[in-house]
Amino acid sequence: MNLMGMRFRDFTWPHNPTALTLALERNVKETALPYRGSRLEDLGEAKRRITGEGYFTGEDCGEQWRQLQAVFRRGGPGSLQLPGQEPFLAVMDSLKLLGAPGEELIHYSFGFTEHRAGEDGRGRGVHTAQAGESLWDYARRYERTMEEMIAANPHIRDIAVLGAGEEVRVP
Repeated sequence: MNLMGMRFRDFTWPHNPTALTLALERNVKETALPYRGSRLEDLGEAKRRITGEGYFTGEDCGEQWRQLQAVFRRGGPGSLQLPGQEPFLAVMDSLKLLGAPGEELIHYSFGFTEHRAGEDGRGRGVHTAQAGESLWDYARRYERTMEEMIAANPHIRDIAVLGAGEEVRVP
């Protein structure tokens, strides 16, 4: 199975993390009832929690680490795309360097929390296009009409061929 790469905002992992955990939970409340035991209430889905570890390798591993730190420092929610999952809004809430960086090797861990429980985010927000993408790709990926995409992106001159780094707004 060929899975897509992991991506958060405009940072794409050069290699998927070596460990990835996606935790799904429900908010449940137990209420004691006098003389009758208790009642369990399902209060709905909790925010998803994502943790993982990975390695940056090669001559540019230090630059990859610095780029990921810059994304973390920006704060706030962004579109998180995990291998085999639909993108959703999340906040990167932890980033750790594990051990001393070695020559051409950096071991790190990260954590994300879903921004809004029960919503997939469907990619809302600003995305950075990669070479060869089109506005149709974004409309199909995030289940939007071309009319919605064109209205949200009046700055895009050629909807068929986006330039690398061009900003695409998904309403």
